[in-house]
Amino acid sequence: MLTGQRLRKGRKLAQVHKGASEIFHRDGYSGASVDDIARAARVSKATLYSYFPEKAAMFQEVILQTLEETAIQTPIRIAADCKAHEGVPELTRQIAAWQLSRPAISLQRLIIAESTRFPDIARRYHAIIDTILHDAIRTHLDRWVERAELTIADTAVAARQLVKLAGASLHDQPIAAAMPPDALDHHVDGIARAAAQLFLASNLTANTGPELRHASG
Repeated sequence: MLTGQRLRKGRKLAQVHKGASEIFHRDGYSGASVDDIARAARVSKATLYSYFPEKAAMFQEVILQTLEETAIQTPIRIAADCKAHEGVPELTRQIAAWQLSRPAISLQRLIIAESTRFPDIARRYHAIIDTILHDAIRTHLDRWVERAELTIADTAVAARQLVKLAGASLHDQPIAAAMPPDALDHHVDGIARAAAQLFLASNLTANTGPELRHASG
């Protein structure tokens, strides 16, 4: 269960959150020790326990705060006047880049590892992904359908398909996490380009000009 009362007061609470987040992401829930968290937060164990009487409550609070920060804004940034043949490749690039970013990789691994112990947090995580990815993508797909640039029967389904196509990179996370920035950018571009080509090949309207079809192929 999610904690019923969220702790928001206390001069050192921000330090506790930062230290606990660092240790939980590094060691997982089971591997995280209160001693390590106290050292990372630069507080005494007594201070730590004054905020959180048990590790489970600390984990839930810290991860919920991380999820709230994640939910503040979508990683999707596409101009409203962008054409589908240009916008879809940019969508897939932004999806792949976000999924392969170190914070996203770390959070996803932690959520998956602890989903059985903390199912409510896992559900919250997936609800946030729906909002910041699927809902944001669907807004653009709906606009391109209205402009007769794409032919899509169900944009909600199509949005999920697009995320999965760009998410083909997820199995590469351990490799991507060790890549230098330039190599990671090249990796993301390749994934995004392949995903966009496949999606556009299936959904571009029949009246799309040959020059636009060539650009997307």
